[in-house]
This record gives sequence, C-alpha cells and structure tokens, in this order.
Amino acid sequence: MIALLLATWLWDRVLVDCHGAPETTSYYYFQATVRQAALSTCLDDQGQPYNCPITIPAPPIRFGPVFYDPGSGVTVSTSVDPIDDPAMLPLPPVGGLTAWPWASIPDNPSPVVAVDAAGNKSGSICP
Repeated sequence: MIALLLATWLWDRVLVDCHGAPETTSYYYFQATVRQAALSTCLDDQGQPYNCPITIPAPPIRFGPVFYDPGSGVTVSTSVDPIDDPAMLPLPPVGGLTAWPWASIPDNPSPVVAVDAAGNKSGSICP
C-alpha cells in the first residue's frame, strides 16, 4: 500500500496534445485582462433611450518576459509581479484599462499562458 502511494506521488503524468501525442511546452508568458470603453443605449427612469458609457471585455494583452520551459518537475520563480508593480502592465486602449486578471472574470481566467512547440496556446480550442 505504501509503495502504491509513493508511486502516485512521484508519477509525472504525460500531457497530450490535440491529436493524442505527448505534449511538450515550449514557453510561458503573462497576459493582462483588458477592458475597453464604448457607448451603448440605456434607458432612463421614463424608459427613454440615451447614450451611456459602458466597459466591455477586450482580448487579453501579452506582456512581460518569456519563460522557457525548464523541464518536468522544476519550479520557476520570477520577480515579475503586476500586483506590486502595476506600471509593468501594458498600456490599455484609449479610455480602457488593463489589470492583472480578476478571478471572477471568465474571459481571462488564467494570467499565465503555456505555448507548445507548434504554437498552440493553453486554453485554446484544438485546430
């Protein structure tokens, strides 16, 4: 029983790509959540339409250094910390904002993206 537990703790699972072949990660990068200002039609208290500003999700923006995959079982640390140093985040579109991803926002749930040797990104739909 102890040997089985030890084997499961030491087992390094093999990831597979979209075609079932073993996957290898080439590098990682960070991405920021982006919100863009836009105009929409809102209704006032009497039900009359008027133009009102809204904030809509925009595609995430890549930023920071590229971290090449050091191999299996290795932990990578970095001093890149957009929470302590928000000035490192990319410039947003005019009237918009960029931020380190919020956990409650579904359009950019992961601030770290893994890219394989073929250029496929984590979280993307298989080609």
